[in-house]
Amino acid sequence: MVKVSFVVAVYNVGKYLGRCIESLTGQTEKAIEIILVNDGSSDNCLEICNSYAARDDRITVINQKNRGANAARNNGLHEAHGEWVYFVDGDDYVDRDICAKLAQYMQQGYEVIFFTNKICTGDKVKQVAHSEKSIIFGREDFKELQLSALNRLGKYKYEMNTVEPACIWNKLYNRKFLEDNSLEFVPDFPKLQDISFNLLVYDKAKRGIYLPIVGYYYQINQESVTRRYQPDIIEKFEVVNRWFGQFAAAQKDERFARAYAERVATHIRTCIVLYLCNSSNPEGYRARRKHFLQMRMREPYYSAVENTGVADYRGYKEKILAFAVKRKWFAVCEVLCRLNDLRMKITREVS
Repeated sequence: MVKVSFVVAVYNVGKYLGRCIESLTGQTEKAIEIILVNDGSSDNCLEICNSYAARDDRITVINQKNRGANAARNNGLHEAHGEWVYFVDGDDYVDRDICAKLAQYMQQGYEVIFFTNKICTGDKVKQVAHSEKSIIFGREDFKELQLSALNRLGKYKYEMNTVEPACIWNKLYNRKFLEDNSLEFVPDFPKLQDISFNLLVYDKAKRGIYLPIVGYYYQINQESVTRRYQPDIIEKFEVVNRWFGQFAAAQKDERFARAYAERVATHIRTCIVLYLCNSSNPEGYRARRKHFLQMRMREPYYSAVENTGVADYRGYKEKILAFAVKRKWFAVCEVLCRLNDLRMKITREVS
């Protein structure tokens, strides 16, 4: 019997993919399967996938036209046979003992098993600050986890420094639980796919556990889709905002309405970093500033920014950028982004 199905979404990560696959084939727990879903990569990812599949019969390769990470993960999920499903990104890697470390908990009736991770920047590996104690989740806890996932920078019972509720790669999901509740990734969801999936999972889950065990190594990849210049990001967030808004309204709880507003306030800052003030944007300063002011003054952004305090966010960078957005100081946003570009350039040169 297959204990764990690793579902790996693969898109233009040839530089890292071999390391990822080897962390899976090298698991000390051998009762696993590895489903590599190549999402129309234009580099050598498909060749790498096929090469490993030829050497290990636990590997299945699915090759699809580029349809996005959610379609890739759903394709992999539909092919999975394991008791548990573990979603992995192709530029990251997994602790080789993670299945063995979690084996005893897989038999205790949980629907979701949470653990922790480390972050890789160049050759440096950094531990993430999470709870050092185990936590058992019941039905009400999953409501709290929904709030934390919806606005991961907010201040909730299970805040991001306690347990990371938003991501999928620090969790095992019971496959029968997903199947029985028809849970899968939202089709054609353009951003924040992890969050939308977990919001649906937490809506149905009744038993879960968090364990202070490192299972995942998240690679900071400056070339990933989440970090590069995105001229269509405002349109993407229009789709995301509608879905999150409908989800929050369906909860009929004022806490969710506030969490949604705080989430939307972060979206305008993401648009600044990845589009409006991005160094790859060919538009002139005046055109970009005009676009910023138009976005800042329309709903849902206007109400979200006006009703969210700067102190509600974590970290001085978030606070400074949030303050600049609140005051409509586009020039400050521009300077902050240029300083961040310089910092990242120095970091890359040093590493």
